[in-house]
Amino acid sequence: MKANINLDLPFTKFLAPAKLNLFLKIKDKRVDGYHNLQSVFQFVNLYDEIFIRIRDDNQINIKNSNPLISKENDIVYKACKLLLDKTPIGVDIEIIKKIPIGAGLGGGSSDAATTLMALNKICHLGLSKHKLMQIGIKLGADVPFFIFGENAWVEGIGDQLFPISIPEFHYVVAVPDIAISTGSIFTSFKLTKNVNPLKIASSFDLKKHEFIDNDLEDIVIKKFLSVSLLMDWMKRFGYAKMSGSGSGIFLRPKNNIQSQEIKRLKPENIEIYAVKGLSVHPFYLTD
Repeated sequence: MKANINLDLPFTKFLAPAKLNLFLKIKDKRVDGYHNLQSVFQFVNLYDEIFIRIRDDNQINIKNSNPLISKENDIVYKACKLLLDKTPIGVDIEIIKKIPIGAGLGGGSSDAATTLMALNKICHLGLSKHKLMQIGIKLGADVPFFIFGENAWVEGIGDQLFPISIPEFHYVVAVPDIAISTGSIFTSFKLTKNVNPLKIASSFDLKKHEFIDNDLEDIVIKKFLSVSLLMDWMKRFGYAKMSGSGSGIFLRPKNNIQSQEIKRLKPENIEIYAVKGLSVHPFYLTD
């Protein structure tokens, strides 16, 4: 059947920001196989771009700039199915990927969350933020954070979120030419017996939080030589950490001169992103 769509209807653009895990502690393993964690997530101004146009049929068309992401495996497609499955609404969506995949920067989760928020708005579905977060957790543990919309102290599997004030730090993020599967890393993780939970904080304290590491770093470094070499190289410039369970390594540069120096000296097959922390998801600045 020929699709019914007004081709004159414009696309609406939405920004899906990346995030950094400023640290990551694994508390314990749950009976459902997932892990309880503690982390602090901060938005940064590296964005995927999502263009959405509503259809007057129920077709869902996704065009992703990354050819490795098939429609069936695209988390944005899954988000659309969850939200629109029982409605007569269809969508055309084009995604321009700028956040590297498998780098621990939350690109896929951000795309899904932004799509849920955008469709709720432009389709006038009237769902609350809490309801969208309930839908989002079905897609991935990080999705609720992006819907939450502000920097957060994170507990549970990523579903317990507490607002935290973080300065809009500048960061340099280095990413090797490799994508790492979150599931494979958590499967390999072995809990230590002595885990001391951190106290939930409402503001990021450099003295208390700056040097808390990522518990998954050792596993990733042992599994992936390119990440190990990149970590060693980044540590020449400051206190470097891994974000999430991915391949991205970040640090806070001393100044813009050092940031430019890291870009200039970067090893082969490494992408460097100079980013700034954000206080709020850009969706809520225009909502």
